[in-house]
Amino acid sequence: MRLTRSALIVSTLALATLTMATGANAAPEPAGARLTSAVTQDPTPESISDLRQEIDRLRLELEKKQADLAAALQRIKALETGTAADPAPTTKPTPATATSPAKSTAPTTPAKPLVNLMPPAPMPQPIPADPTIGPGGLMASMQADYLAAYPTVPNANNTKLLTNHLRGLANWCTKANRDNTKQHIWVGRIDQGTIQTNGKNVSFMATFVNSNRYFTVPITVDQSVIARIRTRNGIEPGDLAFSGIVTPRVRVNSARPAPSAFETPYMLAPYVEFFFSFNVKSIVPAAGPSR
Repeated sequence: MRLTRSALIVSTLALATLTMATGANAAPEPAGARLTSAVTQDPTPESISDLRQEIDRLRLELEKKQADLAAALQRIKALETGTAADPAPTTKPTPATATSPAKSTAPTTPAKPLVNLMPPAPMPQPIPADPTIGPGGLMASMQADYLAAYPTVPNANNTKLLTNHLRGLANWCTKANRDNTKQHIWVGRIDQGTIQTNGKNVSFMATFVNSNRYFTVPITVDQSVIARIRTRNGIEPGDLAFSGIVTPRVRVNSARPAPSAFETPYMLAPYVEFFFSFNVKSIVPAAGPSR
């Protein structure tokens, strides 16, 4: 397109120049143009010769541009048909100067991605199905009982099957809560920042760890229960043995077939949420670390 526009401009300029050269022999100028032509000198034989030479030069330049345009169009057509052999252009390296170093045209090797030298974090071990080790063990034990009773879950699109399944889960939760209400000794720690005293009672949050999984449990006891772990600065830090009655309170939630983003509350199984209470009767320094 650029070549065609240049050729048109050159052709127009050539015709305009030829018209000016031969205008002396044309018809007389109209009366309104005499004032303008009066300040223009008549062309001489030398100027006519120069103009004709310029016309010839422009004609040759036009022919060259037309040839270049034809070649470019031919090349475009060849590229579209995939038959053009376009050799890679060879560029010479830029010579170095006092302020600019020479630039190499050699292909550069892509930078290697950064390698994470830190080993991956180990996967935590599964919590044993042992209610004596803490809340995680209690939940794992009840999950094992659930899988034995319900190895599969009905499709949520089948309303009748799902309704019967949820009704059966409600009965299972009632029995599981009753069968797993027992006395346990769990090893954990008291969050010192949560201790509050209200009359004879002391409330705090206790944390139990099972296989790198943390369970935070609210506990309220009589002040006499913490007599053996009380110090001048508050409650004795470190692992403590909490002895008391653990009462599971698992329940059915028909609107929760899978865990939520933060798994709050914990899910025992599809449609079953895990709750429990811990009625602590004594707290003493633990003989061993929490599990």
